[in-house]
Formats: sequence, C-alpha cells, structure tokens
Amino acid sequence: MARRERADRVLLQRISAIEKRMFVIKQSYEKYFAGTEPLEPIKDRESLKREMREISRISMTTTRERYKWQTLKARMSALESYWQRNLLMIERGTHPKMKFRAEARARSRGNGASSGAEERLEAQRQARARAAEEEATLRKTFNEFISARKKCGQDTGVSFRAVREVLRGQAEKIQTQYKCKEVEFSVSVEKGKAKVKAVPVR
Repeated sequence: MARRERADRVLLQRISAIEKRMFVIKQSYEKYFAGTEPLEPIKDRESLKREMREISRISMTTTRERYKWQTLKARMSALESYWQRNLLMIERGTHPKMKFRAEARARSRGNGASSGAEERLEAQRQARARAAEEEATLRKTFNEFISARKKCGQDTGVSFRAVREVLRGQAEKIQTQYKCKEVEFSVSVEKGKAKVKAVPVR
C-alpha cells in the first residue's frame, strides 16, 4: 500500500511539472505572436507532447490522478487549437498583431520618405539662398569695380558675366590654397588702375 502511494506522488509530480512547462510554452507562444520572440517554440512543444504521450500510457488508478490528467489534456488540446489558428493566420498574413506591425512599418517607411523629401527640399532651398547671396555679392563687387574703372578713365564696357566668371575662378583658387570656405572681394586702385582682390575668410 505504501509503495502504491509513492508511485501516485511521483505521477502527480510529473503531471505538475508538465503543467508548469505548458504555462512556460504558452507564454513563449504569446511572445512569438506579439513579435518579441523571433522563433516559434516548436521544439519545446514537441518535447512536451512526447512527455504527455508517455504519461498517457501509465495506468491511473485513482480518481484524482485521472481527473487532473484529463483536465490537463483538455487544456493542452485547447492551447494547440489556439496556437494552430494563430499560426495559420500568420501564414496567411491575416494575424491582427502581424497586420498592426506591418501597418506600423509602412507608416514608418512613409514618414521616412516624407522626412527625406522634406530634407531634400530644405537642402534645395538653402542652395538657392546661397546662390542668390553669392550673385548679390558678385553684382555689388562688379558695380564697385565699374565705378572705380570709370574714375580711372578705364573702359567700362565690361560685361558682368565675364567679371563674374573671373571672380569665381579666383575664389576657387583661394579656397583651394587656403582651405577656407568663404572668400571676400575688395576693389582697390593701384597705379591708376582698378583691381579686384579676393581675400580668404578664416
């Protein structure tokens, strides 16, 4: 009689251990369905099912053992049905959580594309502003240069386009030579002739 009771306790302990494993696997599946776990816990699930098949072959003589075991098997059956439904929805792309994450990724990509377009537009606006500022500076320098040439009695029939190209060439040389980003122009008169000097801005 005593040996029979020990056998019952061992069996109940195994059933309790399976119940705990079932809970852990259930949590793992929930994490998998939520996207926080990258892999389905299929190995743990198959291992649990093998253990349950082994216990099913044991003869259970008490009502307590049979009731606890039948309840556990019914719970496992319900869980497997639930898992299979979710896996099928994932396979078909209709799982609610998967759809939510896909929509979130699409919105994120859309926002990223929108942000990228805005950045490009802002860069274009800044480039146009810099070009307009450069043009205004060159135009002012040209007007000062023509005024100085007129005072010196020099020919004033010089085109703005020609002077602009010369000044840009000077600026590029100064920037390369002195490793600077900006160049300032100044008009001066030397030996009765008007000249434009490019000076690096440190």
